[in-house]
Amino acid sequence: MIEAVLVVLSKAHPGREADLDDWYTNIHIRDALRFRGSIAAQRFSRSPDQPMALPASFDWQCLALYDVFDAERFSREHWENALTTRMMVTDAFDDTVLEDYHYYPLAFRDNDPGVPHTGGVILEQLNAAPGQDAAFRDWYVDDYLPLTARRPGVQTASFGMYRTYGQMIPTTPSHTYVGVFKVNDPAAWQAWRDSRILTGAACVEQTSLRVTHWDWLTARLTKDDVQHPSSPGLAAEEAARLRMGDRVVTSGTEKLGAA
Repeated sequence: MIEAVLVVLSKAHPGREADLDDWYTNIHIRDALRFRGSIAAQRFSRSPDQPMALPASFDWQCLALYDVFDAERFSREHWENALTTRMMVTDAFDDTVLEDYHYYPLAFRDNDPGVPHTGGVILEQLNAAPGQDAAFRDWYVDDYLPLTARRPGVQTASFGMYRTYGQMIPTTPSHTYVGVFKVNDPAAWQAWRDSRILTGAACVEQTSLRVTHWDWLTARLTKDDVQHPSSPGLAAEEAARLRMGDRVVTSGTEKLGAA
């Protein structure tokens, strides 16, 4: 059973994008899924097609979504193993700003459980208008999510809320809520561009509203995939570790919550 979804936005130091991608895909996700508390993870890349204009400060390149059944345990495993041989971090990773927060589910809908997810993700990052949290949650769960989940190409729709419990880093996100829509139609993002439902809702804080589109980057990897790896998967991890070598981060654990 999923307790939380860990939403991670990442970026590389300039010119090190390939190194970051190699480490994250072939090493880091596998290391994380070896920790207790995790279920599965998948990565997505920022799409050139976006449903709304984004500020220049939004320079995240990749999105990772982790299904977690014990957020506190998963975070503790990170605190205890960060920057050790159990969780080495490439120096290609730009950690000047961390976007790495657990969101706890308030609503979920799967339009067809028998169909695998093979497409991208629409990520909504939201805040309620001042004094409107209860009204906002009711509106999103009862009205907005069911309506939006029926858009062509949407496979699953979920709505989550930040809580201080079980967080990995000791900061507060700029957005209290997230909506995650997994889509199987490459053109599905256009429905968010053309819609004014969110931008016209009085219970949504408009200045911080951010809706982004992310393309499929890697297949969903499960804990079982890591504990019982295929030969190609194991070879890819070993090769990535050789390529990374000693180009790793050696300090910075103070950024984690238990440091």
